[in-house]
Amino acid sequence: MRSQFFERRRQLREPVTDGQALIAGQPFGLLNWSQNGLLLAAAGPLPERGSRLSAEIDLMAGPQHFAFPAELRVVRTHPDRGQMAVSYVCLDVPVARRIQAYFQPTAQARFIADGVQATPPAAAEAEKPKPVVTATTAREEAVSALREISALKAAFARKFHPDTAKRDGSYGLRVELFKEFWTDLEAAESRLKAPPAAKG
Repeated sequence: MRSQFFERRRQLREPVTDGQALIAGQPFGLLNWSQNGLLLAAAGPLPERGSRLSAEIDLMAGPQHFAFPAELRVVRTHPDRGQMAVSYVCLDVPVARRIQAYFQPTAQARFIADGVQATPPAAAEAEKPKPVVTATTAREEAVSALREISALKAAFARKFHPDTAKRDGSYGLRVELFKEFWTDLEAAESRLKAPPAAKG
């Protein structure tokens, strides 16, 4: 299973202790990395912005070793500095989770202001009133979800439709993955459009 990554600027970037990206048999040095991409040292002609690249990444981040395949998209190039910034387009799910855990080790933590005591979990659960779900609220949520799915389908088709991809050895697999994900999106859309079953 794969996880989709989209570029987010202003990510926390960390220098790489040691590492490289192997792209089309050519090694590129790793300068730094973030949860969503890499900065590579690149000599010679650089690919155009928006180009898709398949890479084998091998890096040391502090004491941790990361080695994984990745589909990348060229975000920026700096020929004068010999640098190329790439974002992850597709990663294996365990790799994506490990990278996220590395950059967000305290994802479950929350900030509590000075002088404010944290409410014990049991007390917090007892005090929470149950939300009132009305037919109007449920309908509004369904309409909102349908809009989100529609926007997701449009963005997904624009970025990943097989007709926009290069015809290389991975084309057949990309077509199958696109069809599978598209089917899942349409199934979710159909479930939202279907009226709820009457309780009897």
